[in-house]
Amino acid sequence: MASEKWIADSVPSERFPFYARANVGEIAPTPMSPLSWKLVWEKGTVLGYARGHVRWGCFDPDELHGDNTQFAYFGGYLYINWSMIRIQGERSPGMSAQLMDDAFFGAHPDIPAYEAHQDDIRPDLATRIQQMTDSLMMATALPSELDEDRLKALALRERRPDLATASDHELIVHAQLISPLIEEFFEPYMIFGTSSSFALGILPELCKGLDPSLPGRLLSGIGNVDSVLPSLAIWDLSRVVRSSDSLSLEFSIGVPGLIERLSNDEEGIDFLKSFAELCREHGARGPGEWDIASRSWETHPDLVISLIDRLRLVGDELSPSNRHARVVRDSAQAVLEMENHLAGDSDSLGKLELALRLANLYVVGRERTKLTEMMTVHEIRVVMHELGNRMVQRGVIDAPEKVCMLVDTELEEFIADPESFVETIRLRHEYFLELGCRQEPFVLYREKPVPELWPMRTNVVEALDTGDSIMGVPGGPGIVVGRACVITDPYDPRGLEPGDILVAAITDPAWTPLFMSAGGVVVEIGAPMSHAMIVSRELGVPCVTGVKDAAKRIKTGMLLEVNGSTGAVTVIDAG
Repeated sequence: MASEKWIADSVPSERFPFYARANVGEIAPTPMSPLSWKLVWEKGTVLGYARGHVRWGCFDPDELHGDNTQFAYFGGYLYINWSMIRIQGERSPGMSAQLMDDAFFGAHPDIPAYEAHQDDIRPDLATRIQQMTDSLMMATALPSELDEDRLKALALRERRPDLATASDHELIVHAQLISPLIEEFFEPYMIFGTSSSFALGILPELCKGLDPSLPGRLLSGIGNVDSVLPSLAIWDLSRVVRSSDSLSLEFSIGVPGLIERLSNDEEGIDFLKSFAELCREHGARGPGEWDIASRSWETHPDLVISLIDRLRLVGDELSPSNRHARVVRDSAQAVLEMENHLAGDSDSLGKLELALRLANLYVVGRERTKLTEMMTVHEIRVVMHELGNRMVQRGVIDAPEKVCMLVDTELEEFIADPESFVETIRLRHEYFLELGCRQEPFVLYREKPVPELWPMRTNVVEALDTGDSIMGVPGGPGIVVGRACVITDPYDPRGLEPGDILVAAITDPAWTPLFMSAGGVVVEIGAPMSHAMIVSRELGVPCVTGVKDAAKRIKTGMLLEVNGSTGAVTVIDAG
């Protein structure tokens, strides 16, 4: 199905012509299904981000229409409109387009120079932006809006149609009614996600010339972070297995067929009841959770079994509560060190207090709003997965996720005559796989994306050798030495032993439980407030992100030193 335009591609904006994979490459590293783009993004998050822009004060509603959207979809890949980010910088007091570029791109050679437009500067918006920023800076608690949104998401889960009895039409109607909620919940996610970076703009200057681990230590041990909670539930179940000889034996036999074997034993039945509760409570989590075609803990509960299997091998001394308590103590010590260093400088001490308050407030807010959004997205996933399973049983498709090769406007016609879409879905999926093999451009600027001209990806990179060091972004502070274990799928973590250095291309909440087994984490993609960094700091795991080609250049078995304070990853013994 060769075509210059993928089935759901966006039209590039003429007013805002600069697109990049920055940031969004972390949450969507591979092509996104067209149905997910339509139902979750185009009709949900894109509109929610526009509402967030207006609420922040940096854009007027009449500037955000048609193709002038914050996100776009080219060749199956998600892009962020960087022209709009630059304009946000130009319009915000004390900021600029260049500062926004420097913060996210550094000295990246492919970034086009900023070209000012006559409408970029809006003095009339500066006051609105300043008022919004001031209110966020002065806040001492998160607004009740976040709790109210969570209750709405939970109510949506309770209103889910009975999957066993609902008609195909009822499943589709339910999915399509969710997009407005995704829009509604993304607005505060934009606000508090942006606010979570406030502390990052204050601490580096205060810590300049001091121990490089200080910023990370100050931002560690915040607590009450939603993205950590599912891992704690998995840890608790792993303790049940570890303390039971019969359950441990069943796990040792192997994960395949485990759930069926446990259903024949009283102790196993009790375990499965707790396991079912976990999958219901945290079922929205999973790899690639922004795409409804991706697996989740509820749609594929066997995936969680693999995580429990790894964690049952970890001793109680490495429990998340023990780790977190150590992190909290060290963070308090870091605060004392900074206060002693800044003694007598009331202005700097005030900035330190402000940075810590904002970090504790908005890191929690960011993760809370994101989980609310993910719970809502998951409700579309569940009903579409059910529809896909039905079509597999009818012989229309061979995997339930292939229903996501459709777009929303085709769903009614599809359930009326599924067989007429067999070839369409086959060809689209074939081309979708090809898109995943192509290297999408990091930057698109005033050009029409033509995926057929994008080069094929290559995995040919030179492996590191003994003594080699590579640099990334410091994440979780601390230094650790351990054996590298390269994992490409969080649900196939075989080989990861307690204390190993987990090396991956990218991590999201699906990986979090593995952090509790790892001695350190090295990730190719990740920003200062990425999931990997937040969780590693909560658990006290040394972490380095932004390490180019780490999962290709580092081989399983290498002995590594990971310095989460400086961002250095050194091969002690290549083996």
